[in-house]
Amino acid sequence: MEHISVEEEEQDWEITADGLYMATRVLLLRRGYCCANKCRNCPYINWRDNSEWQPAPHECVHQTRVSPKAIAGAQALLAYHVQHIHEGSETEREQHNIMARHYSFLLEMWSETERMGDY
Repeated sequence: MEHISVEEEEQDWEITADGLYMATRVLLLRRGYCCANKCRNCPYINWRDNSEWQPAPHECVHQTRVSPKAIAGAQALLAYHVQHIHEGSETEREQHNIMARHYSFLLEMWSETERMGDY
C-alpha cells in the first residue's frame, strides 16, 4: 500500500461550509478515472458545465473500467462539443475542439479496457 504523507492527505480533501468532505482535483487526478458521482472537482468530465474547468492531462488518465454513467457523460459531452465546433468565435471553436479531443481520448481509453476484458 502506498504511503501518503499528512501534507498529501490534507491536499486530498476540502471541507465545505456545511462540514462535508469533498475530494480535491489532486486526489481525483491521482485516482486516474471518473467514478461518475459528478464530483465537483472532477478532472475527467465537466459535470457542472464550469467555464473555467480544465481537463486532466492525458498521462493522468488510467486505462480502466468505468461505470456506464461515466461513459454516457463523456459521450454526451463529446456530442455537444462536436456539434458546436463550427459555431462562435475562433476561441470558442478552439475550445470545443480541445474538449472534443479530450472526451474522444477518454472514451478511447475506457473502451480499450472494455475490449481487453479488464474488469
